[in-house]
Amino acid sequence: MYLALRIIEKILIIYFTIYFVIDILLYFYSVITFFFRKQENDENFDFQNHSVSIIVPAYNEAVSIVTCTNMLAELDYPNFEIIVVNDGSKDQTMQVLKKNYELIETKKKETDLLKTQEVMHSYIAGGKNILILDKKNGGKADAINAGINYATGNYICTIDADSVLDQQALKSVIKPFIKNKNTIVTGGQLAVANDVRLQNNKVINSKVPQNIWVQWQIIEYIKSFLISRIALSKIDALLIMSGAFSLFKKEDLLQIGGFLSKKNTHFYIEKHIGLGKQTVCEDMEVVVRLWKFKHDKNEKAKAKFLPEPICWTEVPDNPNSLYKQRSRWHQGLGETLKMHKDMIFEPKYGVTGLAGLPYYLFFEFLSPVVKLFSIVFIIVAARYGVLNPVWITLLLISVMLTTAIITSSITAIIEYWSKKNAQANRDALRYKTFWDWIWLIFTGILAEFSYSFFKIAAQITGIINFVSRKHDWKKFDRKGIENI
Repeated sequence: MYLALRIIEKILIIYFTIYFVIDILLYFYSVITFFFRKQENDENFDFQNHSVSIIVPAYNEAVSIVTCTNMLAELDYPNFEIIVVNDGSKDQTMQVLKKNYELIETKKKETDLLKTQEVMHSYIAGGKNILILDKKNGGKADAINAGINYATGNYICTIDADSVLDQQALKSVIKPFIKNKNTIVTGGQLAVANDVRLQNNKVINSKVPQNIWVQWQIIEYIKSFLISRIALSKIDALLIMSGAFSLFKKEDLLQIGGFLSKKNTHFYIEKHIGLGKQTVCEDMEVVVRLWKFKHDKNEKAKAKFLPEPICWTEVPDNPNSLYKQRSRWHQGLGETLKMHKDMIFEPKYGVTGLAGLPYYLFFEFLSPVVKLFSIVFIIVAARYGVLNPVWITLLLISVMLTTAIITSSITAIIEYWSKKNAQANRDALRYKTFWDWIWLIFTGILAEFSYSFFKIAAQITGIINFVSRKHDWKKFDRKGIENI
């Protein structure tokens, strides 16, 4: 028994050492990349010839849909349209749209490039570049595909109906496409919108929320979007771009069959995934499928994460909703890895297959299983008196120090950088005073000994749902953003 425990101990030490080294390398690489990025002048880009269709899938979004649509209508971009897709909402979403806009019914499309649930009505909002589709419920992916069918732009921007964009965001995410024809997807930084207040569709109040669950997610977003995604993007190993705010080439999406839904019968999906399949996290699956498509054609590809454009999005403010959301995210990760398992460790898919997918498999999807096993191991080892108290103490201290160093340094770096950029980048950090900053660091350390266990439980549930093939989107109730 003693020998077995020692062997397991060494295996766990190796796993977490590799995990720690990867995170530290990503952190330093992100910081270096962050500082050496070139700032570009908008005058050097011809935005007019790069039209964008912004698709807003909306299911039970009565509290936020008008705020979101009005905000999008005022974006600083010369050539775009907004397509709001009411996906069979059971609340007042469609009625709210009719109340706030003068809608003129138009002819429905006779043929669809992507098969979706029926679009019953289509409307143009009088005097605005807004198209509204009223369709039967088919899920988020189905709603986006319906929007793609009606889109006239060269690019497709997907955004959640509860989100608010910085006015320059669209210009920021289109630049990588203009600069590099190999770009397949871009996206910006997500910032927590809870307790944010708007005035004339601009953020005017972004103080630190009082809700501890929201605070933990603020820290989580800072670490995820401003550390790992910058580095993963740079090495072509970024496999997910948030569905809350992403930009694609319309041509690319049509070639790979759009977003994955049960109704979709596109030949590419039939050949590489199979018809009738879907995932609870369509945003990751479509990016991985784009990587596969480009590599199979021996074409270069780039997925570009950008820290400048800010998308404010509402997050769950209670443990029940947050638990369901994180379970769904982890289940979706497992579904995507399974659908594209042939890419894992396959040299023909380059860094994506040899590094990106293995990283998401071993250090994202399987990590909660290893962490749960480690907790059980520590309990058993303590019971048999083979636990090294010095090692455990050093482990706890290193976790606290690492969290404090990463949180404090990355927020300080971004704050310094944001003084030369849009105020929205600084607002996204949410702290306004020195004591807010200290509290943010303390909350991050506290999260490692509380919120982390909560996430492990939620992710284990996601794995169970993945294995049992449950499919439930589990949308949480939104409160909307106050617009004064």
